[in-house]
Amino acid sequence: MHSMINIFDKNKFWGLAIPVDPAHLATVRSCVVMAPHPDDESLGCAGLIATLVARGAKVNVILTTDGSRSHPNSLKFPPAVLATLRLTEMNQAIALLGLQTQHLRYYEAQDASMPSKGMPGFEDLLVRLTADLIDLQPDLILVPYELDPHCDHRATYQLLISALERANINRPKIWEYPIWLYEHAGEDDIPDLEEGELLVLNISAYAALKEHCIHTHQSQTTRLIDDDPKGFMLLPEVIENFTRGREYFMERKRINPEGTLHRNYFDQMYQENNDPWNFETSAYERDKYAATIAAIPQGKYAHGLELGCSIGVLTGMLATQCDHLLSVDISETAIEHARQRMAGSTNVDFLVGAIPQDFPSGKFDLIIMSEVGYYLSAEDLVTVKDHIVNAMHKDAILVLVHWTHFVADYPLTGDEVHHLFSTAGLSQVSASRTADYRLDVYRKP
Repeated sequence: MHSMINIFDKNKFWGLAIPVDPAHLATVRSCVVMAPHPDDESLGCAGLIATLVARGAKVNVILTTDGSRSHPNSLKFPPAVLATLRLTEMNQAIALLGLQTQHLRYYEAQDASMPSKGMPGFEDLLVRLTADLIDLQPDLILVPYELDPHCDHRATYQLLISALERANINRPKIWEYPIWLYEHAGEDDIPDLEEGELLVLNISAYAALKEHCIHTHQSQTTRLIDDDPKGFMLLPEVIENFTRGREYFMERKRINPEGTLHRNYFDQMYQENNDPWNFETSAYERDKYAATIAAIPQGKYAHGLELGCSIGVLTGMLATQCDHLLSVDISETAIEHARQRMAGSTNVDFLVGAIPQDFPSGKFDLIIMSEVGYYLSAEDLVTVKDHIVNAMHKDAILVLVHWTHFVADYPLTGDEVHHLFSTAGLSQVSASRTADYRLDVYRKP
């Protein structure tokens, strides 16, 4: 990295931070650290790693690049030799933190040109990280800030989000750590954080250990490589950003949502596209709808309830199963499209409302909640679950269908939704899952 004018006010940024909740750290059982280069783990989060290891958490580090290009003009340390040296330094650093060689996974993307999303080579990295996330089952992931001013840092963030979308694991917390934001931020790189999104961890107990880890990377902190005067070096003023006895992490709500998604979220989706999830044209939706209808036990249902009808594609199919169907959605725009679609139908009524607060009164013989539950906070989903169970007649049927992949915007995953309902005291009629969704049918005893 070459020097440039920095417009980022570090002190103002640091002043926004609130302390990490010790109670949350106590819940971390498995942490994955995404490090683009050997030394990023020591600079950005050595203190947190040491803290978690001391608490008995499992910590694994994933190094995405080979670190081979920091001294491109060195004859003594050509790329392959430099990559070996830097990997050795990193193993020494993590050993100081209480980790062993098996806790480091090494992807070997080329330093300074790691493929970003859509580029050749990205898919191979994605397959590998997806498998590692399934293996490690992290509940906390540390990754460079999305717009940290280095191409490998940004590509590592993109790789993580893409892998989470495939991995079908319980939703982890994602903490972003800044590295080059402090020195090279442009106007568009600076995070626009809400109150409470910047966290600070006091690592004074591990301050000396962290400095030792940083300086273990001698190829980056000294002139060990002396035949490339233009080669990279971590200058003392850069290292000082990370040796203040504190570490800073961003827990942005955009990728760590906890609250139920607001009506405005859906209004914006429908303003941009009348069919934002391609319900009318998607082969996935067509096949899923057919499976949903096929899974409903045969018979005619007097009173049906559809939670989250959107533009009414599934509504039309459900209407043939019910003497009367009440379809609910949070979006007035979506409901208007659904009404138009069902014009002339006499057995369907629509209600604009948000659950749980607008859950309709009455009793039902059939309730369908398709692709809705993960929009809710964990607390609101419990309330909705209770409302659903209370609204079911004896022998009533509940059908749950949800996409099972990670979506950055959603507070929960589909699997988390279905797991909650498995504890609701209902009898399971059938259960199935594909690579993308799961479908569970319950009966009230």
